[in-house]
Amino acid sequence: MPELLNKVIKDPIHEFIDFNGPRENELKKLLSDPYFQRLRRVKQLGFSDYVFPSAAHSRFAHSLGVYKIAKRMLMIIEPEEATGKWSPKAEACLAAALLHDVGHGMFSHAFEKAMEFFLARNTLEGQRAKSFATAVDHEAVGRRIITDSSIGGALANFGGPHFPGMVRDIIKKKDKNCVYTSIVSSQLDADRLDYAKRDAYFAGVSSGGIDLDWLLRNFKQGQNGDAHFLYVDSKAYISLEQFTVTLFQLYPTIYLHKKTRGLEFMFAQLLSRVFQMIASDDVTSTGLSENHPFVRFFREPDNLDHASLLDDTLFWGSLHQFREATDTSVSDIATRLSDRRILPMIDIWKVADEVLALRSTTSALPAISRVALIEGICVAVAKKLQEDSSIWSDSYYYDTYNRPIYKPKGIIGGDPQQINVSVGGQILDIASISPVVASAASFNIHRIYYDDQNILKADILKSAIKALIEAELKDRGS
Repeated sequence: MPELLNKVIKDPIHEFIDFNGPRENELKKLLSDPYFQRLRRVKQLGFSDYVFPSAAHSRFAHSLGVYKIAKRMLMIIEPEEATGKWSPKAEACLAAALLHDVGHGMFSHAFEKAMEFFLARNTLEGQRAKSFATAVDHEAVGRRIITDSSIGGALANFGGPHFPGMVRDIIKKKDKNCVYTSIVSSQLDADRLDYAKRDAYFAGVSSGGIDLDWLLRNFKQGQNGDAHFLYVDSKAYISLEQFTVTLFQLYPTIYLHKKTRGLEFMFAQLLSRVFQMIASDDVTSTGLSENHPFVRFFREPDNLDHASLLDDTLFWGSLHQFREATDTSVSDIATRLSDRRILPMIDIWKVADEVLALRSTTSALPAISRVALIEGICVAVAKKLQEDSSIWSDSYYYDTYNRPIYKPKGIIGGDPQQINVSVGGQILDIASISPVVASAASFNIHRIYYDDQNILKADILKSAIKALIEAELKDRGS
């Protein structure tokens, strides 16, 4: 009998990433494709290592982790195939787990934010605007890579001409009733289960943790009409609750950290200005050459070969050129980035929170009521600030984001796109049984970043924010 082919990659989160048998090792060859190798040069957390120095792990490592967890989840659905002989749908799920992030641009989501910033401030004509928007959408780029690149060819050789489409559709969530889809993309998928552990580990933060092994041991397969899904018995639901809380807490701790978001804004400012000048045929003033990958990408955004060059190392390797740019806005921001001189900001939420704490009528409010009141005040204050031309400036940037702890679907009987728990023989959404998840907690940011070279204007802005908060409270009778 021929020896079973097994390959192992060591990993600090999962100990080992296993590729068992000839079919899984055929999938492993995807790791050598240039499009996948590029993920080594894209950081999972963008600029977070400016705040958490060890948070420099890559999308490449994360993708391997997602593959490992997806494989363990598939063992519940196809236990007899756990030695590496999977169904075609399971193989597509494994390939999707590996490739789910293959379209990410430099600094992960920060690149998309930069391009949104550019498109909001600059007008591109017709099809070119559409092409450019698609070229910076990591999901759209990923789908193209999976079907139209060397990776698409490798997938077709592996599973036949329809296989790349199967992989693409799982990532795209084409069939939301499919359990294989939910493993790669849902509210309890292999992606979230990996990064919730990996990001916290490399950032060096402790946010509750996840009992991953216990969860995976307790998963069971269920069905509700056409929907197939994974669920756990009530004895393991605390681990699911812990997962939702841990993931939720990573947002204020890491993903939405004020300095990380400030760096992302500066990066967006810089790339937006560079692309604006390329569009105006003034490449020289950016410090770049006509043949630079940024220029080639802007000229032909539909060309995947150009997009494949856009990784973190390209930006850092170009930073000295940006510092030498004759355009002062490009050189100033590039210098600030390289010197880690992050733009300061005013946290509207924090100011409102402090104002409320000093008022007897609001200091005793229950947490839910207090948060709702502050959120409403922040939205109103931000809107009034931006409408007041005597205060607001183009150099200001209003950064807002809302992240709920969970998005309940409330489907009795179970659903692949919700977190399912079996209680008394009935499968319910976790929000139906967990008071923590049902609390509908959310983390919100309302921040204004400004240029600290104009301190006087910043002082006026701070005073205006506090005055508007006081006025809002008065109008609301608080």
